[in-house]
Amino acid sequence: MKNSLVIQTLKRISLSFLALSLTACNFLGDHSKAPEPKEETSKAQATQKEDAEAYVVQPNYDHPKFKELDAAFKKQKHRFEIDRCEFKYNDQSFFIGDSYDKIIEIFGKPDKEPVFTSDNKSYSISYKKFNLSLGFLPKKNELKVLLVKMNDYENNRLLIYDILKFRKTPYHLDMTLNEFIRLCDLNHEKTLGHTSTSFFIIDEKKCDNKKKIKLRIDSTPRFKNIGGGHMSISGDFIAENSSVIRSFVISSEENK
Repeated sequence: MKNSLVIQTLKRISLSFLALSLTACNFLGDHSKAPEPKEETSKAQATQKEDAEAYVVQPNYDHPKFKELDAAFKKQKHRFEIDRCEFKYNDQSFFIGDSYDKIIEIFGKPDKEPVFTSDNKSYSISYKKFNLSLGFLPKKNELKVLLVKMNDYENNRLLIYDILKFRKTPYHLDMTLNEFIRLCDLNHEKTLGHTSTSFFIIDEKKCDNKKKIKLRIDSTPRFKNIGGGHMSISGDFIAENSSVIRSFVISSEENK
């Protein structure tokens, strides 16, 4: 009898330990999956919010000159469009990162053979009739830089087209920067920044593929002169005065 009682007692103790073990396993199973770090979640949410609120240039479709220029643009034989991530020539789309072969399909054979830099890290091709230069990364033959000039090196006006579209807004070749930004919601106070030689768009929304693309608007900013002669220095930026846009330069910041 005593042996039987001992055996039964041991069985009860074993069952109790087993139950405790299963409970512990279930507890660990419920909590063993590491939760997503709060910091990473917060960063992801902040990035999504930033992307949603990032600036996208809005054309001023109601401006009388917009409608006039837009109609003239559509009648042109050669139509260039430079949007935030997508570029078009005669409704054919291309992008930073596209292959050399795709660019050739759209624009045809370039004026000359590709010209390499001295370190062979990039090469360029050009189309004088379009006032267009394109730079490529040789390892993958990917488009790296797009340069559309508003005039040639002799400062003669380009005759193959008069109007191109920048951020869906028509720009006529003899317009000043300020005349252009009246046709959209760009302004010098909040959305258009400048260096000593050119302009750029502040906090513009990134492309969907998160590719880092840099924009330069080549138009000479005007500054007040302080002093005179060789002793003069640049003072405050003058937003009221502006010059024509000489070129648009779009480039990838990924150079390898």
